[in-house]
Amino acid sequence: MYQLSGLDNLMVAGELPDIPLHMSALFIYEPGGKHAANVDHALACSVMQSAIDQQFPILRCKLDALPLAMDRGYWVEDKHFDITNHIAHVSLPAPANWAELYRLCGEFQAQGLTLEQPLWEALLIEGLDHLSGVPTGSSAILVKIHHAVMDGKAALQLFASLHSLDPATDAPTMAAQQKANQSDYTSPAWWQKYGRAWWHNVQRPVDLARDLLKVAPGLWQISQESSTAEQPTKPVPKTRFNAHVDHDRVVGHITMSLPRLKSIQKQYGCTINDIALCVVAGGLRKFLADHDELPADSLVTAMPMDVRDKGDSEQVGNQVSIGTVPLHTDLRNIKARLNAIHAGSTRTRKRSAKLGPKAVLKVVDDLYPGIILWLGEWLMASGHIDELPMPVNTIISNVPGVPVEVYMRGNRLIDFIGLGPLAPNVGLFHVISSTPSHVNISFVSCKNFVGDGDEYRRALRAAAKQVLRSLQAG
Repeated sequence: MYQLSGLDNLMVAGELPDIPLHMSALFIYEPGGKHAANVDHALACSVMQSAIDQQFPILRCKLDALPLAMDRGYWVEDKHFDITNHIAHVSLPAPANWAELYRLCGEFQAQGLTLEQPLWEALLIEGLDHLSGVPTGSSAILVKIHHAVMDGKAALQLFASLHSLDPATDAPTMAAQQKANQSDYTSPAWWQKYGRAWWHNVQRPVDLARDLLKVAPGLWQISQESSTAEQPTKPVPKTRFNAHVDHDRVVGHITMSLPRLKSIQKQYGCTINDIALCVVAGGLRKFLADHDELPADSLVTAMPMDVRDKGDSEQVGNQVSIGTVPLHTDLRNIKARLNAIHAGSTRTRKRSAKLGPKAVLKVVDDLYPGIILWLGEWLMASGHIDELPMPVNTIISNVPGVPVEVYMRGNRLIDFIGLGPLAPNVGLFHVISSTPSHVNISFVSCKNFVGDGDEYRRALRAAAKQVLRSLQAG
């Protein structure tokens, strides 16, 4: 039997009606060679079924929750699993352009997953002939997976199990040598579930006290360093994105040349992620300034960080910590902003290392699951959900792709766009993803924050041009 971790269980218990906690990825394929079958429903089902059978049996499992959330739930195999129930097939409606694809992705992202079946769905999308920059005859697969099942790093392992490095239709996938997850997904007997629940609830207060004592010295050291810093920490300013999150979802993306980014990376000694953060900061500056809403103080982003041990290939659940990074939207000078962002992201990673990368995960494991469920229900019923303190203005996740060309049964992957979940009072999520030729910055938001998304997308595009031009000029 496989029991959810504290963080995985939190992803389920903390889900709210208008804020489903799943992540999505859009994969676009150009038609294969003369011997390759184009991506259709049958091929999509076959490839996904093979990945499930060989490496990801978790994707045929559903949640077995305990009453009153008295303990964390279990992943158990769905005896009635049928992959055709999880992969739908649509043709992009006219005029079949990027705006229509964004709308389709937004509607798909807005719909939550049902807990009565394995927590993932996919959508095969055909009719992409009129998309700018996409070859005629191309198809796309839009995959949605609940965050309780896997995080971004584990999703990249799923990506490897779907794609090969060789265009041959019978080429082995990149994950062919990867060991399948050997976890036991059989349903525990009732006496095992309730017996473990009783013991865990007796043990939790002791474990919580122990783990808090371990974390306390690191928190004290970080607090002391912050209090003695040259620039004291300021409150996170409120923006239009830090308000009630509605049910709808609006998505969009921009593209930047990867060789150009690598040249800037080498010149400034930063990371490509730092440059992308600088672009997002510029986009936020322009968008909010155009609405006369740009705060005087810097906006702050949350940045998920993988905390797996070296060589750890865990394919299930979440192994992430969260750091915060100032975006320095108060700095007009682009080079100064990039340097400040690089210093801030470096400092965040160092602080996480001092605290212990898995320290927070251990504390979350010690929390009584029922508290999370009851707290969420009370916040929703009382209306206090929109009064929660605002720790960040947005979330930016880096989910890099593979730096070489990859194929699905002979069909070349030409684009990879990630979409992430929103959070209470945080109505803007960005994903940084990449292909061998370019880097994407995508976003998810709501209509009451960004309208149809076109204005914010233009602001990001303008910021990208300005940032890259300024940095390359030296």
